[in-house]
Amino acid sequence: MRPFFVAMQKRLAVYTLGCRVNAFESACIEDDARLAGFEVVDWSQEADIGIVNSCALTTLAEAKTRQIVRMFARKNPQSKIAVVGCYAHTSPEDVKKLENVEWVLGNDKKASVVDVILSDVESVNLGDVVNTDLSLVGSSPLSDRMNLKIQDGCDNFCSYCIIPRARGLPRSLNFDKIVDDAKNLVSRGVRELVLTGINIAKFSTDKGGMVELIDTLNEIPELYRIRLGSIEPPFAQLDAVLERIKDSSHKLMPHLHISAQSLSDVVLERMRRKHSAKDFLKMVEKCVEVYPDISIGGDIICGHPAETQIEFEITKKALINSGVAYMHVFTFSPRPKTLAWNMKDTPPANVRKSRADELREAVKEIRAKFVSSQVGKIRSVLFEHQLTSDTYFSHTDNYIPTVIKCSKANMKNTLLNVALEMGNSADSLSAESKL
Repeated sequence: MRPFFVAMQKRLAVYTLGCRVNAFESACIEDDARLAGFEVVDWSQEADIGIVNSCALTTLAEAKTRQIVRMFARKNPQSKIAVVGCYAHTSPEDVKKLENVEWVLGNDKKASVVDVILSDVESVNLGDVVNTDLSLVGSSPLSDRMNLKIQDGCDNFCSYCIIPRARGLPRSLNFDKIVDDAKNLVSRGVRELVLTGINIAKFSTDKGGMVELIDTLNEIPELYRIRLGSIEPPFAQLDAVLERIKDSSHKLMPHLHISAQSLSDVVLERMRRKHSAKDFLKMVEKCVEVYPDISIGGDIICGHPAETQIEFEITKKALINSGVAYMHVFTFSPRPKTLAWNMKDTPPANVRKSRADELREAVKEIRAKFVSSQVGKIRSVLFEHQLTSDTYFSHTDNYIPTVIKCSKANMKNTLLNVALEMGNSADSLSAESKL
């Protein structure tokens, strides 16, 4: 039994760094803290306890974690801080040295963080708490798009990535648990869910895989939209997913994020990726063929060890000629405890940055072309939040930011079909509601 009376006197804040999986897990931690009697407050407010859900994907992410801890400690000098997640998992000794850090829990013990805070870590036996997945247990209102965790871990062991070390091998969450979590979110006001994990292409359970899960979630009455998080090529269930995207009655949105990292086969081999450039480009081609207005994004890393200018140009040319709608571009950053850390011939920092900047400029043109192709079309938008007395921010079904002119109040989470017009920037649209 939890010492509820202890928590009633305490204010607790949670800060999330990194991926969508962390975002979902932080929401679960906040639910658990409220259930235990804590007053959960915004990170910017004064608090007795801080929980930092950390990231270790890059050295910059680790530095950001340290910065967040120090800022919280300076603002709340009498506070105690728990650092959980990937950085706590891969470098616990470094984390323990930070100001006001009382508890350090890796991903295998993250689910127990509220119990540890309540009971004092020294008196709790955590030896048997391994890979315990967090669940949503709260009832406090929620109304924004939310991530829904369906899977954890990865065994790709890409050269630049520490995530298998931090998150472990692939494992799928229980099918019924996922559905229960989805129903919990919808009951609290959420109308759009993003299925997320470390490698959701590996999702598989006795009750079914990705498609079966999507179809089950599709039956939740007050859920309006379903999106997929990042998927790895090749994706065996692509045809079935596209079939549902094409079905206007299905809640799966015409928007996919396909992880590429490079479009040079030589670079992909050095990265130890499990796909070729052709695998990625064929996926994009098929998606656009089945649903021409689909929005496809992904990730590219510039300046991986031994990447030549010619290999970079191959990636750039292939990307420009593909049917993607956007791309997140990253500059390679050497990461300790990864294979790439010891690889030779890493391009100089200025070259890596120059390539990333050049590719981002090309992506701007790709994005602008896709957005302009939607002008004049009728598409579904979901009102997200009010900007002014007569405008709302929204996203189209194919994930284009759109400002809707509408004088009607309380339109948040309303679905509406609108005629799209060019917005105030090359990567956004506008529309007017007649309601």
